[in-house]
Amino acid sequence: MEIPTLKANSRSTDGKGAARRTRAAGKVPAVLYGGTGEPVSIQLDYGEFESLLQHHAGEQMVVNLNVEDKSDWSSPAFLKVVQHHPLRGDVQHVDFIRIRLDEKIVVSVPLTLTGRPKGVVDEGGVLDHQLREIELECLATEIPEEITIDVSHLDIGDSIHVSDVKVPGSAEIITDTDRAVAAVHMPRVIKSLEEEEAELAEAEAEAEAEAEEAEESEED
Repeated sequence: MEIPTLKANSRSTDGKGAARRTRAAGKVPAVLYGGTGEPVSIQLDYGEFESLLQHHAGEQMVVNLNVEDKSDWSSPAFLKVVQHHPLRGDVQHVDFIRIRLDEKIVVSVPLTLTGRPKGVVDEGGVLDHQLREIELECLATEIPEEITIDVSHLDIGDSIHVSDVKVPGSAEIITDTDRAVAAVHMPRVIKSLEEEEAELAEAEAEAEAEAEEAEESEED
């Protein structure tokens, strides 16, 4: 896997509203920590960072972080957390972790389903995609952008579990192998599951809004 290079610059955290001023200037405030170095504050070009996200299947990835005005801060890094505004969706803050390319790390990789299940086509069932990410331990150079799973053979009542997922190279699965990835249900069964997912999404949105309010109060 080719590791993309992402340009950055050092960032001042002095004074009230420093992160807000960084965003107003078209930059993304970020922090780089972990490894043998101290945590440092950096900033990214918003457009360049958004372009990087759009060309990757998930938001967790490995980059060669090039801090142009602080070359000793430059390092291979794992993009750990991307914080979005709870309403607008734009990027608010990013966390990077220093890594070594010869050591394994734990990452979350998207699970993508392909094909139309037999139970959907022939019997009117509904496909329920229950697990959308899987945790792997692997070298940074071996992280897949996504793992594709064929579900075309599933009948009503059939399911695919983590234990059925094939991973590339020397990667090892960390997620509980008993967890269901996808299943085909009768429509009346899937309805209640969708209601539960909607309630969970609403709770997560409320939590993000509270976190945003807390961040703004700290800046002020």
